[in-house]
Amino acid sequence: MKDYRHYVIKTLEVLEDSHGFIFAELLNLASTGEMKDIMSAFESGDSYDFQYEHFEDLQDKNIQKLIGLLRHIEETFKAIKEENNILSEEIFPDSHAEDKFNSDDDELPF
Repeated sequence: MKDYRHYVIKTLEVLEDSHGFIFAELLNLASTGEMKDIMSAFESGDSYDFQYEHFEDLQDKNIQKLIGLLRHIEETFKAIKEENNILSEEIFPDSHAEDKFNSDDDELPF
């Protein structure tokens, strides 16, 4: 039987994955809505590091709600991680935790 800590770590992994899925849908909404013209400048395969700031001034209420949800996920993630003394290396054992997290403030990798 796995211990409680194992499931806390698993929960953090699920929160991180969920954050990524939700951010992708936020990007899809923006790229087919208010940011359609801007997104048309990108070609297939282009890469860009979008931040919340790119979406905060949009009028789309769905996008604004998703930004709020994403921030809540980040706050919850950080609180659970800190309260349970979970190291980044425990959450992301197959990757370089320092690549996913800023070592100074341990923010989410998005």
